[in-house]
Amino acid sequence: MVGSFIYTDKITTASKETDELLLEIKSKKDGYKENATPPIIKDDTIIPGTSGKEVDVEKSYQNMRQVGYFDDKLLVYKKIPVDNPLDKNKDKYVIGGTNSKKGISLIFKTTQNDDITNIIKILNKNKIKGSFFIDSTYLEKHHNQIINLIEDGHTIGNLSNNEDYEDSDFVWLKTIITNIGPQTYNYCYTPKPNKKIIKICSIQDSFTIMPTKIIKQNPLMNIKKSLTPGAIISLEVDSALNNQIEAIINYILSKGYSIASLEDHLRE
Repeated sequence: MVGSFIYTDKITTASKETDELLLEIKSKKDGYKENATPPIIKDDTIIPGTSGKEVDVEKSYQNMRQVGYFDDKLLVYKKIPVDNPLDKNKDKYVIGGTNSKKGISLIFKTTQNDDITNIIKILNKNKIKGSFFIDSTYLEKHHNQIINLIEDGHTIGNLSNNEDYEDSDFVWLKTIITNIGPQTYNYCYTPKPNKKIIKICSIQDSFTIMPTKIIKQNPLMNIKKSLTPGAIISLEVDSALNNQIEAIINYILSKGYSIASLEDHLRE
């Protein structure tokens, strides 16, 4: 029985090697390959690279055997990982997402007394995911809202206790953010290089975001000046932003940009 099984297996392997469909997949696979692009690292800043893909010959063959001919819609791909990925560079400031796609990420910097209800409503209406950076006091006051945001696919950033990353609230907030829903990473925030923050956050296995653009007033007017592929744009939550958020979203989309949460925007 064992010998018969081995003989049958050899015949099957030999048949596959001369199968015209399999040979066609092998001959065409390189035309569908997309190489990974490396990150852009300059001094202590980083913009993540993008993963590539290549045809999984065996799985593609199994798919096409069922129809009996080559169909590129039935190709199955496997990921080509980025060399030197973002996860290995937590000691660098993240200043943007990949600029190979026309996408941006919006950060809503939220203090304990801010009302983000309207912002959430507009984002959800447009099926857009945002990133809300909060401190520990905000979480204590609005924990149900934050849990819902994470479960809905928005990203929550960590401002510790009043942006003091040496405070024990930083680790407490990180633990909650990364354990109550699908969010994988913890994100710190700094408007400019800060060695103390980057050291603390990297030790705590967290990314430090240094936004491409920080907008504190006239949000719509300044957004119009700030759109570049891959940008991370930080917005102060105030009455002006609440009044203009729908116009801001509509303008960004009208220019052909997509808007993603930080978690998605930085995904390689």
